[in-house]
Amino acid sequence: MKMNPWTLSVLLLLAGPLGADPGWHVEYPDSFCVVEGSTATIPCSFTHPKVDKWTGAVVDRVERVVWCPNDRRCHLNTPNVYNSSNLRADSRFLYLGDLVRNCTLKIIKTVKQDTGRYHFYFEFNGGGWTGGFYGPRGVRVTVTDGEDVKVRSSVTDHVVKEGGQVTLTCTSACSFHQLDVLWYRNGHALSETGPALHVSHLTNDDAGNYTCSLDSSGQKTSAPWSLVVLEDEDRFGWHLTVSVVLKVLWAVFLLLLAGLVFAKRSAPGPEHEIVYSEVVG
Repeated sequence: MKMNPWTLSVLLLLAGPLGADPGWHVEYPDSFCVVEGSTATIPCSFTHPKVDKWTGAVVDRVERVVWCPNDRRCHLNTPNVYNSSNLRADSRFLYLGDLVRNCTLKIIKTVKQDTGRYHFYFEFNGGGWTGGFYGPRGVRVTVTDGEDVKVRSSVTDHVVKEGGQVTLTCTSACSFHQLDVLWYRNGHALSETGPALHVSHLTNDDAGNYTCSLDSSGQKTSAPWSLVVLEDEDRFGWHLTVSVVLKVLWAVFLLLLAGLVFAKRSAPGPEHEIVYSEVVG
């Protein structure tokens, strides 16, 4: 007997903790904080059995996925921020997942109104499922001002020897879980992104003022952190020693060469020997 999709959905949602099939699963962090104007990513994954052991429903494939805020049902006519069957969804909410396992959601240029608890729902042939009732109760996203964006360093001083290394971390009022962080040196963008910037094998080219920003507009940018790269004295001394030795060897070579030239010029030639022989005879 074919079960009505509405009835099947209700049975799945009301199965409760005792009847929950571990094959049905949505996983994302409990909560995290993002800074207004930044771009954040909510990591998410989901699984489902091929056949639900309580209803006998066969899950051939996932046909639709939905992300919605502040509603544990997250289906039917629930307001949503992303719906795979609706091309008019908010463009700031970008779905990075698929219809198989990945349900990651990216929020671009967050605003205060994005604060809320987000739920993921997936729909298959004959029903749908969300973890909101007896699984994870969604992920709580808090959007803050983040005015105190700072750069923290792995070294206590701003001076690091040449050839050394340093790790700079961009911090704020909340953790930077999955945030897009941009890095700059002397106002020029670096290719590295992410909350931490690791610079090794330091040279004088790495010296300068480092800043981090949570958005490309530069509105959420830290105060500069200055890095001074100190020339390696040992390396400098070694180069100096080699230079002195080379100069001494060159001077000795020139002296030897001059001595050989002088000796050659002072030695008697063949003509003098002939004249001496005639006089003796």
